[in-house]
Amino acid sequence: MRKNRLNIGGLVVIVILICGIFWVGVAAIVNQQDYEREARITPTPSITPRTVQITENPALPTSTPTPRLFKMNDVGIEVRDMQQRLINLGYLKGNADGQFGSATENAVKAFQFQHGLKDDGYAGEQTLSLLYSAQAQTFVPTPTPSPTPSMLSSGAQGEEVKRLQQRLSDLGFYTGAIDGDFGNGTKNAVRIFQQQHDLAADGIAGAMTLAKLYSDAAHRIVITPTPETVQVMAGSMPLLVNKDKPVGGDFIPSGLVNMSEYCDSKLVKIKYKGTQGVREAVDALMIMLADAKKDGVTNWQVSAAYRSYKDQEDIMESNVKSYMNNNGLSRKQAESAAKKTVADPGTSEHHTGLAFDITVPNTSVFVGTQQQKWLHKHCWDYGFIIRYTDEKEDITGFLGEEWHIRYVGTEHSKIMQQKNWCLEEYLQYAVLQ
Repeated sequence: MRKNRLNIGGLVVIVILICGIFWVGVAAIVNQQDYEREARITPTPSITPRTVQITENPALPTSTPTPRLFKMNDVGIEVRDMQQRLINLGYLKGNADGQFGSATENAVKAFQFQHGLKDDGYAGEQTLSLLYSAQAQTFVPTPTPSPTPSMLSSGAQGEEVKRLQQRLSDLGFYTGAIDGDFGNGTKNAVRIFQQQHDLAADGIAGAMTLAKLYSDAAHRIVITPTPETVQVMAGSMPLLVNKDKPVGGDFIPSGLVNMSEYCDSKLVKIKYKGTQGVREAVDALMIMLADAKKDGVTNWQVSAAYRSYKDQEDIMESNVKSYMNNNGLSRKQAESAAKKTVADPGTSEHHTGLAFDITVPNTSVFVGTQQQKWLHKHCWDYGFIIRYTDEKEDITGFLGEEWHIRYVGTEHSKIMQQKNWCLEEYLQYAVLQ
């Protein structure tokens, strides 16, 4: 009986073991099936590159992350790392939050633009490689140009007119005060600038004129003989007008301008309204007087410039009658006396439009003034000569006139100063040398 109980017990153990093994196998099969089913519905996760450690010194290169493309609305740790690098280099302000927004896009564009890449705002492989390299540059802001009006003309006032005047002054076209008032002096300066830069010379600073004026193509004023004044410059040599070389009654020089309107009244007074002069000579005169002002010498006046043949006839006749009436001279005696200081019609330097009588307003005194001393010392540097001096009276035929200057151009005036030649001597001897 006892033996049978043992046999039955052993049999139960065996059955239990067999059942355990069976259920273990079943469980394994079920687990495998679950795994395969999960594998089919769950994608394999991508491998995320390790975070790149950004140094506080943007000049030091860092490890380059696995290349990919970042664009608007992307998020993640890699976007955050890119933002931090852009912050360190100065392209992005604020905090690195890992969200690729418009500020980040603009920062990427700025980086791309500064490094010569296509500035599309997409952080692709080329952009990222350069961003994390030692060649990455810190941000260099581009200065925003100040707004420029599309047109400035007579009557305009303000800071932009001052800027215009200053630029014209720097280039030698404007000689007046930088006062922000667009008057005749500014208008004439604009017109001269336009003429010398092949623009429509209307005296209005429009878009094309302003663009040229503020560009590198703008050049300083050129004071050389032009086709407009070649008639009075006699080609490459100055025109000689004297008792032996008169001009005809129909002679009128080219390029005359109304000095009352053309010249800056703040720099020089034109004694008689409507006084004219050849533009080239007037331009040189204004530059000279502007420089005199810088030396502290001001208060200039032009008492005479261009005269027609008829004007000279009237002046001569007036002087003759004055000698006859005031000195009791005969007409012949009066004419002889007048010709010492007044040229016969056709023989006056003033016919050329290149000669000016320079005086001081409200006084008849010129000799010995600071204006006379400065003029005699510096006029040669601007193309002018002291046309008549006492020591050359026998050659010129006229007494000395300290106030009378004549424009011949610096290529001639400097030689005449060095050689102490009057115009007649220069034209005689310069040809022989």
